[in-house]
Formats: sequence, structure tokens, C-alpha cells
Amino acid sequence: MSKKDSGDKKYYRVLNILNRLNEGPVRVADLSAEFSVSERSIQRDIERINLTGFHLDTPQKGTYTFAPGVSLTSFNLTGEQLSVLVLMREMAGGMGGAIKDAFDQVFARATSAAAGDSPFYSVGPRALNPLTRKFYEDITFAIERRKKLSVRYAGADGTVKDRVLCPVKILASENFFYMMASADGREPDRFAKYRVDRIKRLDILPEEFTPPPPETIKKVIGAATTIWGVNEGKKIKIKLRARGAAADFLRSKELLPGQKVSRPAADGAVTVAAVIHHPMEVVPLVLHWMPEITILEPENLKAEVAVRLKAYQDAQRTETGA
Repeated sequence: MSKKDSGDKKYYRVLNILNRLNEGPVRVADLSAEFSVSERSIQRDIERINLTGFHLDTPQKGTYTFAPGVSLTSFNLTGEQLSVLVLMREMAGGMGGAIKDAFDQVFARATSAAAGDSPFYSVGPRALNPLTRKFYEDITFAIERRKKLSVRYAGADGTVKDRVLCPVKILASENFFYMMASADGREPDRFAKYRVDRIKRLDILPEEFTPPPPETIKKVIGAATTIWGVNEGKKIKIKLRARGAAADFLRSKELLPGQKVSRPAADGAVTVAAVIHHPMEVVPLVLHWMPEITILEPENLKAEVAVRLKAYQDAQRTETGA
């Protein structure tokens, strides 16, 4: 294994262990079995975390937990940034002297600043498990090594199936990770998306596959702005009308693939044209901003939104007994 592979695996182990510690105690033996590494490797990861300044307790042999009052939410950094600091601390410690002292000062400053000290503040949904990368490491390894995967996958309807897949990309959308892969032996240039948190079991197989040309993958992903747009299916031309805050929002951010926004009319309203692959690329946007956003065309997209609104109203009546 190259130094890069070893470094990547170490990075994702530290990232995952930080997340587990944030949830509660971790056992070295359990982590060793999960990551298929020696207990000594896990022990070194935990030592790295402890030496960085996270302060761990050992309630019993082989078990570690954050010391009272320590949690990831108390740090003004993302999980990825914290895991990088852990590995940087190891490098700085090896250099010793002024380098180590300088790192310790940087860590203290970076982790002690309150979020309110920054002129920026992120308002939006927070992932319940922001550091979880279940199977991420093995999928990345398989993509880089062109290895097939044996996967047990639970579909949206709850059906569980065993599949052999050829992974080509990892996609991220709205705090979910997706594996883009083709089915082994069937249409190698046609891809499906598999939500990583729905994978129940994953094994790297010794067999290799020939990856598709980069331009093929690029074509599938295209100009997608949501996970629904990663699709080679039919193209749907749409036109929306937005006013008020919805118009300002659409003028400031590309939310639809290749969207074209007209000049504001006298009342500030704009017309937005785009080409999508799946209705769900635009339906959530319309539902979120209505009544300040309406669909001009096509008619079947108007019907899709109407069906969802009626289903919601019916569900509400059922819940309330009205």
C-alpha cells in the first residue's frame, strides 16, 4: 500500500473515531474489527486524538470516551478540519521545539473561538451525524483500485438485495453520500445511484473492472445541481415565474442546471428557464417558495406539484380526523 493510501485510510479512521467519541464510549476491539486493522493501529489513532487536545478518559481497559465537557459541538470547526488538525499535530510533534509550540497555539486558538466571534454564521440544517462516513473508505479504495464490490442494499421500499457493483464516483448531496455504480456484467455505461447509508454490507472483491471513459461519467453527471439531475434520462424543458424573495434568490444562485433568468419586470418578477432530467429537480424548489414561485410550463410538472399538494392535504385531514 502506498503512503497516500495509508494516509487516506488513517484520515478517515480518525474522522470516524472522532464521530464515535462524540456519540459515546468506543472500544478498541470493535474499531479494530470494523476497519480491519490491528488494535495497535486503532490505539495509535486514539493517542493522536488525545495528544491533540481533545482529552480522553478510559473508564475501563480498551474503552475510551471524551472527558466531561468535551464534545465536537464545542469546537468552532468542521469534523473534517478537526481530523486534519489531529494528523497535523502528529507531524508537528515529530518536529518538536518551536514547530510543536506553534501548532499548540494554533490549535488552542482555532478551537477556543466561539462561533459568535466570526462575522459569518451558517444558518441551515445540521447533520445529526456530520462525521459519519460509513463504507466511504472502502468505496473510495475500490474506485481508485477498480475493484468490484459485493453489496447488500436496502431500497427505498425496504427491499434488500445482494448486488455486485462497479463503483465509479461518490456523490454528496444534502448530507447524504451516494455511490454511483454500474451493475456487474450488465450495461457498463449505465449507472445507478446507491445511498451509502442504505448499504447493509459491503465487501471489496478481488476482481477488477474496466472503468468507463471520464467523458461518459461527465455526461451522466452533466450540469446537475441536485442528486436527481445525475441522470441520462429524458430532458424536460421548464419555465418558472418568480417574484419577491424567490426572484432575488434565483437571480443570486444557480439552483437549476443551466438556468437562464430574465431581466426583472416592472413588479420585480423574473422568468426562469432550464432543462432538467427529473421532476424532483424542481418540485422541492416550487413547494418551498410558493406562492412566490409558479410553474409556467410544462403542464405535467404543474400536475406533479398539484398531486403532491393534494396528498399533503389528504394526509393532514387523516391526521386531524377532519
